[in-house]
Amino acid sequence: MPPRAIWKGAISFGLVSIPVKTYGAISEHKTGLRLMCPRDKSPLSFKRICPKDGKEVPWQDVVRGYEVQKGKYVTITQKELERLEIKSGRLVEIFQFVDAEKEHLVALRPYEGAILMETLHYADEIRSTKDLPELKKAPPVEKEELELAGQLIKIMKKPFAFKEYRDTYQESLMKLVEAKMKGQEEVVELRVPEIKPTKNLMEALRASIKTHERR
Repeated sequence: MPPRAIWKGAISFGLVSIPVKTYGAISEHKTGLRLMCPRDKSPLSFKRICPKDGKEVPWQDVVRGYEVQKGKYVTITQKELERLEIKSGRLVEIFQFVDAEKEHLVALRPYEGAILMETLHYADEIRSTKDLPELKKAPPVEKEELELAGQLIKIMKKPFAFKEYRDTYQESLMKLVEAKMKGQEEVVELRVPEIKPTKNLMEALRASIKTHERR
């Protein structure tokens, strides 16, 4: 069954307005693992239970609420939300174009005969590094270490290709599921590599450069 458009609207820049439809670009291939009862192997169900009277609330009766004070909410219905729909709900407005290579971001770009759109976040939604105590004091770095790191980055730089990356965890999980279906208990070993801190950064950088130069 072909996917349906998840949004219909227009892309606008200057005086140009182009009608568009958007489709979900991600098709996740995760294996659905259910939570089950250990006694009879039946999947567990999740219900919307009111904490005050202990009764289940039907999905069609559920309302949304905004907490104005601790334990106090203002309820908002779906119809009220629909009436709040503004211009931006149907319009992707382009305010400027940027050089993706220089600005380190891509919001709209060509992709297989269509336009691939990425969702960005507002600046106030991004956490500041000042909130992380570990980053308040940067560790000392020698000049030669920075030069070697820059050299390694240049060697490793190449055009990004989506198809070069695979979900190896998902592949291993599916092999395990298939083995279980065949009655085999242990055929796949998911190894977690031991991570050891680098003792000599200079030597590690030089070794990395030599390894990539041989490829």
